[in-house]
Amino acid sequence: MDLKGRVLLVNPWIHDFAAYNLWIEPLGLLTIGAALRQTGYAVSVLDCLGPGAAKRPGWPHGAGKFLKAELPKPPAVAGVPRRYGRYGLPIEESNARLAALPTPDLVLVASGMTYWYPGVVEVIARIRQRFGGVPVALGGVYATLCPEHARQVSGADLVIAGPGMVPALRLAGEVCGHDLDPDLAALYADPPTWPRPAHDLVPRAFAGLLTSWGCPYRCSYCAGHLLQPILARREPAAVLAEVDEGVRRGIHDWAFYDDALLLDADRHIVPILEGLVARGLPLRLHAPNGLHVRAITPGIAGLLQQAGLDVAWLSLETANAERQRATGGKVPAGAFEAAVGFLRAAGFGPGRVGAYVLVGLPDQELEEVEDTARFVHGQGVQARLTHFSPIPGTPDGDRALPPGSDPLLHNKTVAPYLRGEEYVRRLQRLVLIVQAGNAALAARTH
Repeated sequence: MDLKGRVLLVNPWIHDFAAYNLWIEPLGLLTIGAALRQTGYAVSVLDCLGPGAAKRPGWPHGAGKFLKAELPKPPAVAGVPRRYGRYGLPIEESNARLAALPTPDLVLVASGMTYWYPGVVEVIARIRQRFGGVPVALGGVYATLCPEHARQVSGADLVIAGPGMVPALRLAGEVCGHDLDPDLAALYADPPTWPRPAHDLVPRAFAGLLTSWGCPYRCSYCAGHLLQPILARREPAAVLAEVDEGVRRGIHDWAFYDDALLLDADRHIVPILEGLVARGLPLRLHAPNGLHVRAITPGIAGLLQQAGLDVAWLSLETANAERQRATGGKVPAGAFEAAVGFLRAAGFGPGRVGAYVLVGLPDQELEEVEDTARFVHGQGVQARLTHFSPIPGTPDGDRALPPGSDPLLHNKTVAPYLRGEEYVRRLQRLVLIVQAGNAALAARTH
């Protein structure tokens, strides 16, 4: 196949008060990269969160802290008494990598959290310095949830809101003088027919694994349906082939990125897990997005254990029945206790079951959060506080912030300070209470 052109894929730095590499891999960008290669383009990558960006490389199994360079706080968050910084590759290293790359015909930049946009702005400015007037397109979460802000601020020539596969391929064709074949356009319009991510473009000690897109729930604090409105699933055989290929390259840690991993289990995750068990591969599986409590059965729990799930993180959010109903009814009464029991019976021992507890919803009292943490501890389960981020376009996000607010205010670290010093002091006390409960639980189980 003749070379159609050169495309550079860019995963920007994180600008934030805190950042942790919890199995981060730019799967969307790498999937587009795979499709570009299939259709005849040479693809290169600048991944500011990839190899070289970690404070302690390889720990644990590729996850861990990013390197940080302190930066001045942007004016919108100047009142937050925390240190702000750039997380990821040092500037000198990123400049050296850019200098070594051939001039592309097109640059595609990904974006993560809306409040990480200063990292997008910085990386696009550096691309301009290196490559001059090469066209730059921006896609991803920030581009989708805040498209007007991105058009005004990012410095990109084009902002792609929503799924970016077909727009990226069309744009590459327009820039390089090649029409996208209609049959390929139809093929790539359907997520289950996308090629598997090109993990080899930026080798890591782990890999992200996306087996489905979307979620049928409409939780009032979640933007999942705005990013992917339709639930779609890959064929189990395609997922297993991706893992087989990765294991041949030495990847044994796989992190599920699904928002609804266990739903419709018999037709999806069950054959995937059964296939992994049958292969007898030396795997460590991770589910950082959390597992739907109501979907865990004795059979599912057993398969997760046999397949190598490291820790079963359960998406509880709250034990308050009224709050559960108000936010979407994701966890019915008694489902959490049942799920914990099934996991214990399957062999998930001390330290291998945890629960996410949501804190900071617009009208949520901290006492409710403390009660939920105590409930979780009472089940012998570690509690992890997940701080509310007021995402635009969600019911809770729009209640928390007025439309058009600077995306920097979407930051879960910033949100408590918008509620005043007394709230922050009480929240800090709550964090210590939860940590003490986790420590006491750990001491009892060792």
